Amino acid sequence: MKRYDELLFNRFNEDWHQLPTAKMLSLLRVKTQTTLPSQIDMARMKGKLKVKFGIDPTGAEIHIGHLCPIFCLNIFLKCGHHVDFVIGDFTARIGDPSGRNTERAMITDEQIASNFATYTKQIAPYIDINQLAVHKNSEWLSKYSLSEFLSVLQRIKLSVATQREDFRNRIENVSLAEVTYAVLMGLDSVSLQADIELGGLDQTLNFSQCRLVQEIYNQKPEQAFVTPILEGLSGDGRKMSKSYHNYIAVSASAEEKFGKFMSLPDNLLLKYYQAFGYLYEEEIPDLVAFIQENPLEAKKQLATYFVALDGNNLAIGLTEREKFERKFSKRELTADDFVKVVVPAPTNIINAIFASGKFASKSEIKRLLTAGAVTNIDTKVKLNADFIVTKNVKIKVGKLNIFQMEVKNER
Repeated sequence: MKRYDELLFNRFNEDWHQLPTAKMLSLLRVKTQTTLPSQIDMARMKGKLKVKFGIDPTGAEIHIGHLCPIFCLNIFLKCGHHVDFVIGDFTARIGDPSGRNTERAMITDEQIASNFATYTKQIAPYIDINQLAVHKNSEWLSKYSLSEFLSVLQRIKLSVATQREDFRNRIENVSLAEVTYAVLMGLDSVSLQADIELGGLDQTLNFSQCRLVQEIYNQKPEQAFVTPILEGLSGDGRKMSKSYHNYIAVSASAEEKFGKFMSLPDNLLLKYYQAFGYLYEEEIPDLVAFIQENPLEAKKQLATYFVALDGNNLAIGLTEREKFERKFSKRELTADDFVKVVVPAPTNIINAIFASGKFASKSEIKRLLTAGAVTNIDTKVKLNADFIVTKNVKIKVGKLNIFQMEVKNER
């Protein structure tokens, strides 16, 4: 049997400094949805590249969907190219309007510093942060004079700056500051003389304006490699988002990550392999066949590989696989496998499960009860929404959650 967990883990640790350009592009094409422009400048790609990747540290916790461009960025870094990692401390005060239906709230310098420190800690297992050239874009943006900034704005038509759907949907509430966001991104590219920029599909219009601003400054426009927006675990077509509760937190435990990968719908397996594994284009047909023939094994191997990256040790992933199989395949449970939830007696089962903190809403729990997905582990009886917890009870909720409900007043 093909062992993609071993293959991908070993490849993650390979030295690619001598990797031919064609092989590098093969890895990139697997991970990117499109490029801007569509035709790649092959001559330019063969030189030492200046690669730009920027973030606005507006939140503390990130999910694995945010890692898609990081895994792509790592290809350039491992191949020996120069990577400029831009902290948008200046632009964070405006907030990237991409995909927004409201204006972002202002953020303080203290929040920016704290969020960035958390962000780098979370991405450290997936890219060597010590090899990144880290900048704050306030270093150069704060030095632009008003007259120079206005001279750039005069070269950009309002129709170009506001062609975004997210602006059209809330045109009455769009601030002038938001309209200039992509222009400021372009000034980042000018200051760094970027050859390449990376980001998600929602950044496409921003990248287009970055190229335009570089042309205004007589620079050769950057090539943008655009990664897809990762679909969430629910498989309903919505993007991975904390708002939709369909995400895997980067900071989650190894056990939780493994379990959530195992809940992934089969039809998303290929996309997740492409997002997080380093694969060459010619390897994709064999991977597709493997997934179709044994989706459960493919899921276990993907989860094993991803979890192993946390400590850069394949044994970590294999241990979580063994634990998962013991609990959910062999059904050999130990006391440590149960999440203990202390509730008063009597407590309705919906409130008791919600007290675990594992579910986003009580309506989600009610749906699981209605679907017969909540079981008393000892009696094998399926529980309904009318069940009342009056004494200690072990229950299974869905496929992956097992709880020990302990009542406060039980002796």
